[in-house]
Amino acid sequence: MINRIIFYLILFFSANSFAQEQLGASTSNYTPTLSVFTNPSSMLDAKTWLDIHIVGGGAYAMNNLAYVENSGIIPLIRNRDKGFDNSSVKFDKNRNNYKVYNRNFVNILSGVWSQGDHAAGVFFNARSFSIARGVSDDLIGIIDSSLIGNPVAKNYDFDFSEMNLSSLNFGEIQLSYGYMFYKKRRDMLMGGISVKKFIPIAGAALQVNDLRFNLRSDTSFNYLFADMDAMFAQQSNNFLKGGMGLDLGFTYQRMLSDCRGYFPNSRKMGCRTLNYKYKIGVSVLDIGSAKFNKDDVQRKGVRIDLPDLYYADYTDVDPDDIFQAIQSLDSIFDDERVGNVNKIDLPTALSVQFDYNLFQSRFYGFGSIMQGLPISKQKFGLRRANSLMVGARFESRFCDIAIPISLYEYTTPQIGLSMRIYCLTIGTDKLLSLFGNTNVHGGDIYAHLKIPIFYNPKCRGRKGSSPKSYNPKQIRKKKNDCPAYQ
Repeated sequence: MINRIIFYLILFFSANSFAQEQLGASTSNYTPTLSVFTNPSSMLDAKTWLDIHIVGGGAYAMNNLAYVENSGIIPLIRNRDKGFDNSSVKFDKNRNNYKVYNRNFVNILSGVWSQGDHAAGVFFNARSFSIARGVSDDLIGIIDSSLIGNPVAKNYDFDFSEMNLSSLNFGEIQLSYGYMFYKKRRDMLMGGISVKKFIPIAGAALQVNDLRFNLRSDTSFNYLFADMDAMFAQQSNNFLKGGMGLDLGFTYQRMLSDCRGYFPNSRKMGCRTLNYKYKIGVSVLDIGSAKFNKDDVQRKGVRIDLPDLYYADYTDVDPDDIFQAIQSLDSIFDDERVGNVNKIDLPTALSVQFDYNLFQSRFYGFGSIMQGLPISKQKFGLRRANSLMVGARFESRFCDIAIPISLYEYTTPQIGLSMRIYCLTIGTDKLLSLFGNTNVHGGDIYAHLKIPIFYNPKCRGRKGSSPKSYNPKQIRKKKNDCPAYQ
């Protein structure tokens, strides 16, 4: 019975429990409606004057806990009618620090305008995050045993401490603004901010600070210690108080020539364009939290301190009834010590980006680091997956191709592919998991449909000619040839 209770507790707290960062598509200078989610200042100096995003979406899932052996996402989908072979699912044991991430998103009716020293955007998004961190080998052993019907080991010291399970589904309205605040010689500095209003839909979290026990028998513990908090919420009303979020970003660009009179996508200086040699960006993403109505929140706190032999009486409990099993332990639940029960912090992260113009402003090399910030033990929250990425990209008005190579959590290599054909972008950060005959730890796919207006209509000549490249030497020559400047 105790092994059922333990497994039910895990299910109870983790029920309703990350495309990751769209690593290829978010680097293009022609897609500011995507790059803004990595750094809000990237909207500035975009090569698209008005980027109208119609619809987009994606999903990313990754874990180091379990995998499907020798397969791929597409083969699994094709063979779904034949049934799924449970024996092909393997647990990757002996890590003692398992992590699971899932992120889903939908973007609709969004847009970015970029002209001169200013850029602005408006976005309507829906996002979903789920994480599990700090999952121990002991917990995996219990789950594995329960799935195949084996009893939990007796007289063994189990330890599930420092574990976090969290999930959050929400809509958001985002307003972004960027400004070029420094242009001198070949140096350009830009800053950007995104302000988000959240509309929470549902959320759940389990924070396990301490959970240690030793089973003497199916009805007794040699000892049991627990200190954990849990919450679950479904928003029913009062959407205006759903919480706020913030992104901040700065970008330095080293231009190919003097940029003091440069105003991108503007009639100033003849609507000419000036390319950069390289740029470096720094941003802090997803500062803030989603806030639920306190009346919509169900919460539980568990504080157990039983250093000696403890007997549990399950005489009247149906072993196949989860809720009876949970309710039989109500005497040790303590709601009063659960803190911040109606808030779930977003997966805040620090990001650094680098982009280098390799050849004729068409071929680029790029890289980025994404470092998720830790979750406070006094709060419910989500933790972003860490990543280190390098890659190469070709870009033009009508076509982008990017190949990012990344390290998930700085350890697991991934290769991706992103392609844009004018208005349609399709990509993945886990290409081999889609097609390859490999161990599938997760998958990723994203797609976007948009209407790009590359040129400011006021920048077109009488015959519809395109803007020319910005050349300060030519402008100075024209001034020197003019008598007014003599």
